[in-house]
Amino acid sequence: MKLGITDTEKKLLFIVLALGILVAAYFFGFQKFNEEAAIIENSNVQDEATVQRLQDMVNRQAETQQETEEFKKTIKEIVAKYPVDVPQEKAIYLIQEMEDIVMVDVSTISFSMGNVVKEFSGENAPSGRYANLAMNYTASYDQYKNLLQYVKDFADRTTTPMISAGYDQSTGQLVGVMHYRMFYLTNTDKEYEDVPPTDMEIGLPNIFHTTEEEIITDDMVAW
Repeated sequence: MKLGITDTEKKLLFIVLALGILVAAYFFGFQKFNEEAAIIENSNVQDEATVQRLQDMVNRQAETQQETEEFKKTIKEIVAKYPVDVPQEKAIYLIQEMEDIVMVDVSTISFSMGNVVKEFSGENAPSGRYANLAMNYTASYDQYKNLLQYVKDFADRTTTPMISAGYDQSTGQLVGVMHYRMFYLTNTDKEYEDVPPTDMEIGLPNIFHTTEEEIITDDMVAW
């Protein structure tokens, strides 16, 4: 007995085969394509974030450069206020200059040099230091006020952490002790400026113009 396949059955069989091919294509082709598309999409999101971050950096470049220049300017202004060193010869010169301007008499002076205020980290970083001078002085009331004003108006950074004054009935003058601190910064681009030459005679026994006998020790100069 011979079986035949009608045209309708042939069409149905073709449709079934076509659906099978589509299903196989989806699972073995389109699904893999979707997975790769998801990977690419995720990579695109990451790339977009990176591009945005870099663009933000570019947008801030001008602002950052301006801030850097402002910081450099501020640092330069601060450094300009401080000398690079205060050795003993400069300290003596400044005290003599103070005597001449304020007209006070300094009888004794002791030095404490190179005291550390702040040391910054890093090679060749600046170091904040100060020289401390303890002075015994004699002055009138007006000279005493001028002395305080002189310290206040001094060009370099100076302070008077301690000052005492008492009335001397025998002379009618004020006598006391003043601690005079002069601050400086080491390891900067500035160069040390030597003290100006003076007309002080070599071997002068009394640079402070007092009349007491000269006495010199390792840490104190007294007259």
